[in-house]
Amino acid sequence: MKILFVTDIHDALKELRVLLSSTDADLYLLCGDILYHAFYDEDKIYQFVCLQEEFYSEAKQQDKKILPYDLATEMLRYPTKKGAEAEEWNLKAAEYRMLFHKAGKTMKEKYELIEELVEKYSNASCLMLPGNYDIDLRYTRLAHRDLHHKEVNLNGLKFAGYGGAPIATSGIPEKLAITYHESRENGDLYSEPEEFFEQCQPDIMVLHNPAYGFFDRVPTIGHVGSVGIRNYLDRNSASLVVSGHVHEDYGIARKKDGTVLLNPSNFGGVDSPYGWQPGGVFAEITMDGRNFQELKLRRLADNEVQDLLLVTLEGEELKARALEHLDQSHLDLSGFVRDHAGQPVELFA
Repeated sequence: MKILFVTDIHDALKELRVLLSSTDADLYLLCGDILYHAFYDEDKIYQFVCLQEEFYSEAKQQDKKILPYDLATEMLRYPTKKGAEAEEWNLKAAEYRMLFHKAGKTMKEKYELIEELVEKYSNASCLMLPGNYDIDLRYTRLAHRDLHHKEVNLNGLKFAGYGGAPIATSGIPEKLAITYHESRENGDLYSEPEEFFEQCQPDIMVLHNPAYGFFDRVPTIGHVGSVGIRNYLDRNSASLVVSGHVHEDYGIARKKDGTVLLNPSNFGGVDSPYGWQPGGVFAEITMDGRNFQELKLRRLADNEVQDLLLVTLEGEELKARALEHLDQSHLDLSGFVRDHAGQPVELFA
C-alpha cells in the first residue's frame, strides 16, 4: 500500500492541487493545520487576533474560565461595566462576534475548495485530520473524510486519528476548534487520546500533536508532545505513527518493538523560531501488509516533485540514501533518520 502523508498544509492550496495531480497513491493523508488563516484579508486577521487576545486577557482578569466568544456574548447580554467603559466593551464584543462568524464562514469556504480539489485531482482514497489551526471538520464539507477520534479500515490496515493540539491558537475561532482532552490535575493524568488508542489498537496512528519525546522538541521550550500517547506507545506497538505540528523537529525513527514514527516536516510555509520555513515537503510511505517497507521523502518546488531521501528497513535498522535533489532542500536532513537511541543515522550516497 502506498500512502502519501502531507502535514501542516497551511493554506498552500495551489501547491496541494499540483501535488494531487502529479502523484499517485492508494491513500492520501492530509493532516493537521490544513488551513493557516481564518480570513483572506490581513487587516481582518490582525483585528480578529487583537480582539481575541483582549477577551482572553479580560477573562483572566475576571478570573473566569470562559472563551472569548462566550465572554463577548455575556458582556452584551449582562453588562456589568458602566459609562464609557461599558460602551467601549460593547463595541468590542459586537465586533468580535461579527468577526468570529465571518471567520467560521471563510474557513468553511476554504474547506469546500479543498474538497473540490480532492474530488477533481485525486484518484485515490483521502482522509484528513484537523490541527490547531483548523476548526472541527464535522462542520465542513470535509466531514466524510475526518479521521479525528475515528478509525477506518483500508487495505487490511486499521487507521485511527486524533487531531488538534493542547494550545490556544490566535486567529482561529476558538469555539469551533478541536478540544484536546488531555490534562493533569493533582498529579493525575487524564488523556482522551490515550484512552481512544487503547480502545481501538490501530495499525497506523495518525496524529497532529506528536507523542512526548518523538519529534516534539521546540527550541527554548523543550518537549511538547502528548504524555498520554507516549504512555500508550510504551505499552503497545503500532506499525506506523505519523505526526506534524512541530516544524523544527522532524525525521523518522524506529523503536525496538518495530514501531516506525515519522514527522516529514511541513508542506505549507510557516513562521518558526528560525525564521520563515518554506515547506513543500511530504512523505511517500510504502507498506507491505502491516510492515513498513520504505519511505521516500519528497518536496514540491516550482511545481516539480523532487526526491530527497530514500529510507528503507534492512533487518531491524533504518537505512537512508540521499537522492538527486537533496542538496536543493532548505532542510537540514543530516539527522532525519534516527536509531533506537535517538541518534542520527549516517546517510549514504
